[in-house]
Amino acid sequence: MGEFKMVHPPLLLSGVWALILMTSLAGSSEDVGLLPKFVENVPNITVTVGRDALLPCTVEQLKGFKVAWVQVDTQTILTIHKQVITRNPRIALLHNDHRTWHLKIKNVREIDRGWYMCQVNTDPMRSRQGYVDVVVPPDIIDRESSGDLTIREGQDVTLTCRAKGHPPPTIIWRREDNLDIIPDHGNTARGESHTESISRDVGEGETTAASVDIAGTSRLGVDDSTRVIEGDTLVLKKVSRLQMGSYLCIASNGIPPSISKRAHLRVQFPPMTGVPQQLEGAYVGQDLTIECHTEAYPKSINYWTNANGDMIVSGKRYEPILEESYYKTHMKLRIRDVTAEDFGTFRCVAKNSLGETDGAIKVYEIDPPKSHFNGGLEEQDDAETTEATGEPPATLPTHKKESKKYHSFHHTKGVNDIMDQQHLGKSSSFEGSHYTGPTTPQGLSPQESLDVVEHDAGEATCPVALLVAVVLVVIVTNTAFYASPPTLV
Repeated sequence: MGEFKMVHPPLLLSGVWALILMTSLAGSSEDVGLLPKFVENVPNITVTVGRDALLPCTVEQLKGFKVAWVQVDTQTILTIHKQVITRNPRIALLHNDHRTWHLKIKNVREIDRGWYMCQVNTDPMRSRQGYVDVVVPPDIIDRESSGDLTIREGQDVTLTCRAKGHPPPTIIWRREDNLDIIPDHGNTARGESHTESISRDVGEGETTAASVDIAGTSRLGVDDSTRVIEGDTLVLKKVSRLQMGSYLCIASNGIPPSISKRAHLRVQFPPMTGVPQQLEGAYVGQDLTIECHTEAYPKSINYWTNANGDMIVSGKRYEPILEESYYKTHMKLRIRDVTAEDFGTFRCVAKNSLGETDGAIKVYEIDPPKSHFNGGLEEQDDAETTEATGEPPATLPTHKKESKKYHSFHHTKGVNDIMDQQHLGKSSSFEGSHYTGPTTPQGLSPQESLDVVEHDAGEATCPVALLVAVVLVVIVTNTAFYASPPTLV
């Protein structure tokens, strides 16, 4: 809906008021001592664009006189008495009891900024005027500000930011990750600390808003780095990958909300690799993990090659692992059950559109660790130790001690067999021969057999009960032997 303004030159405005006075001031000269008077001045007000403004005007002893509102800057009559003259639908008049005449401006715009006069048609005319200041929050001009940029490492870059608002906004720069900015010497840093309240509104284009707590740091130091830079232009010299990231242009003028625009800076560079451990020792059957670090932008293609130079794919024995973070990649290769073929040089390879690089890791063979307990080999080790030193091993596991009771005898039969034959009258077969009663091993005399039994019983660390049984067997055997010699059947 358009607006209609009644614009009058000063002479024409005076003529209009003269006509009003001629029609409304008859006999007013008789009431000179009782002329209208203003209770208070029309105040100066400040209103944010888009809100409503109210200008009060209170007149006493008005009687037959009339009140009018005029926009001074444009010489536009807005209201006369109870009538709204202008066709501007945003203008309204609030009056009560012929005393209050308030001017209301709805949905204030910047064109409403200026002086407003409340007049009474006395002769001479009496008036009061106040100023309406329309303030505007900052707004970033997207077409005049930098967006996302991609450059090669080592080049210079200039970021610009233009903003409008009333009063004119101040522009500062900071990194979104809150790291220091390394600027050109021409930039100046804010030394004082302050806080900017950034709205959640979304503006045109890429203009976004966020809540930003700006903590200013000291002025440019030895390393020329700071967190906050003031000005509508940010110059970065010989940009490195460390300066890659998002930069915020923040505009504020004390009228909320402040506004920010994000410009993302991408820095391209060829791949680089780093190997924490270039030599890795492993033994056959071991599980091994080797690792490598790479940096590249644009993002690189990363893979491993084996000792033969072939690309490694994920499988039963090999598991490549990638941990990516922006332009950095942590490469790992897990090798399960190392074989002799794995001894050699593995390479981590990184490629992008700007170049290629690799890192070498050499895997060499080492001896497997020795175990303290290796199944049934302790018996053999103990025997070898006894032969070499002439002394038995210092200690044996309990189960080994019990086992040696029964396995260290030189007899083909155990002691229990001998006892059974003597006392229970059992017959036994030994290598095709049948023995009855007390027997001796084949090829030994009774005395030699006794010596063997005594020798074996001494070696066997038997329990007390078994030892007593052996002694009884020996006594019985000697008595039987000398009483009647053994007879072969």
